[in-house]
Amino acid sequence: MSDNKLSLKHDNRGLSLVELIIAISIGVIVSGTIAALISFSITMYQNESVNTSMQYELQSNINTIMDEIMSSSVFVVEQNSGADPLAEGAPYTKYALFGNPNADITIGGASAKGFKGVIFVSSSADSEHKFKVYMQRIEEALPAGGITAIASSHYSTVSGAFATEPNPYLLGENVTQFVIVPDPDNKSFVTDLSDPTKNTYKNPIEVKVELKFKDNGWGAKTYEKHVDDITYLRNKATETVYVNSTPYSLKKKEE
Repeated sequence: MSDNKLSLKHDNRGLSLVELIIAISIGVIVSGTIAALISFSITMYQNESVNTSMQYELQSNINTIMDEIMSSSVFVVEQNSGADPLAEGAPYTKYALFGNPNADITIGGASAKGFKGVIFVSSSADSEHKFKVYMQRIEEALPAGGITAIASSHYSTVSGAFATEPNPYLLGENVTQFVIVPDPDNKSFVTDLSDPTKNTYKNPIEVKVELKFKDNGWGAKTYEKHVDDITYLRNKATETVYVNSTPYSLKKKEE
């Protein structure tokens, strides 16, 4: 009886140099493709985050400003300079105060009548023509100087805190345009040719707000957002409003 043995042939040669180079090359290509896809996905996610965040901030800012305007009976608007602040690249609003001078407020724990409102202030633009918008809520007794004195005082307070980090008044960043213009189409302005000091606005006065934001994403991507809207001061008793330091009476619609 003979033994039948299964003979196995073993190949111990391994990979040749050419095969090894090909395998490494394929690995590098696959790894590079995966890395590129991951990098692209991360960039897309980061850019979308910038885009979404800026859109949210822009909408939040415009809603806040419009709400304050609608609930006000008086205002002080001061533009930096320029004949037409709505023109492209024109100077923007320096500050705008809105509120009610006869509101129910609390002073020293006691109920009283005084000014209740808000002031919006813009900073100086940087080298990229971007700036910030700040907001401060106000509740105090009406001083002898009236609402212009309040506007001046709180503008100094807010502008004096521009460099504070974190800033308690910061409303919006990466702003490239911030304009608040009363009666942009001159529908409510009434001119008294005999006495310019008696020029008035008819209530409800139209107010236009324009905001533009610009921010840099990843991979040299730039996002720009723009919104403008129009609202009206609510129809209240005659008060005085101030546009670029000029006082105007605000008449009831029926007047």
